[in-house]
Amino acid sequence: MTTMSEGIGRTASPARGRHSAAEAGRVTSRRKRGSRLGNAVTTAVLIVAAAAFLFLAIGPRVLGYQTSTMLTGSMSPLINPGDVVVSVPVPVDAIAEGDIITYHIPVEDQRVETHRIIEVITNADGTTAVRTKGDANNGADPWTATLQGDTVYRHAFTIPHLGTVIRTLREPLVRNILMYGAPALLVAGMLVNIWRKPIDHPAEPTSVTLTDTQPPSTPTRNRRTMADTDLPDLDSNRPPSLADDSLEELAMRTFLRSYLQLLPARVGRVLDTLRRGDAEDSMDAVLSLKVSSHMAGALRIERHCLGLEAELRAGSVPGPGPAGELLTGAMRSVLAAAGLPPVPRAA
Repeated sequence: MTTMSEGIGRTASPARGRHSAAEAGRVTSRRKRGSRLGNAVTTAVLIVAAAAFLFLAIGPRVLGYQTSTMLTGSMSPLINPGDVVVSVPVPVDAIAEGDIITYHIPVEDQRVETHRIIEVITNADGTTAVRTKGDANNGADPWTATLQGDTVYRHAFTIPHLGTVIRTLREPLVRNILMYGAPALLVAGMLVNIWRKPIDHPAEPTSVTLTDTQPPSTPTRNRRTMADTDLPDLDSNRPPSLADDSLEELAMRTFLRSYLQLLPARVGRVLDTLRRGDAEDSMDAVLSLKVSSHMAGALRIERHCLGLEAELRAGSVPGPGPAGELLTGAMRSVLAAAGLPPVPRAA
């Protein structure tokens, strides 16, 4: 934990920090797009599966239509092998030559056939018989079928290739994969959702307002504390690229915990380098504290660091007095906002 935080703290320049934050944002954005795409695909598959189940299993029982899969090319090119034929019941006396019906043939295994009527015959007993032919066949079917009952199923429309999909799903290997794989995927998805569930955040304590004790006429102090009252001690939305992504939330919270543990040492290092008047070490310590504070959302500390950085880049090493009071006060406010015990004041 400490190693991770120190690595972040030793970032050498603001440009590098901005580059890292931008790269993290791009990675998170790609993950979000991938997650949205995966969710969209999963939703689409579930919708299609549900629609197919309703259409093939529930619809015929509720609405009365009939579905059957074309196995041969006898009705090509209108109906091809693998297409699903949807037929609706109509009165027997409503059929005519040219209609396509689905019926049981009167010979052999009495299989279901879907062919076009080429002749309608009224038998002596008042029943109706038909002769049929496949559009792609050279001759008529070698039988005359007497239609049983008051209705017959007439072709309404065709769904291309759906029958092929259904037959594939009925293959033993595919059926076993769906039987055992689908529940496994469902359980895995539930576990992922549990792991990705955001952690409830407790209500944040009221931020402590730092009271100025130095005269407001001090130019350095005024420059560093400008708009401090408009900044929160800890901004839970910074950086947005991490805080908004539940997959990264645990890592962000771990970093924040490490940042808070190391904060007193970081502030102490800044004050020590200022006390020694070492411009190079002071810049390194200030940049370290500034970048880590930016990533943790400690905006007031970051604002103070920006003021110190500006003075150091201008060739001036600020005295540790005003800077120490500002940074120490902001640090105490951050620790209070995080619910941690305050750092004892120096004697």
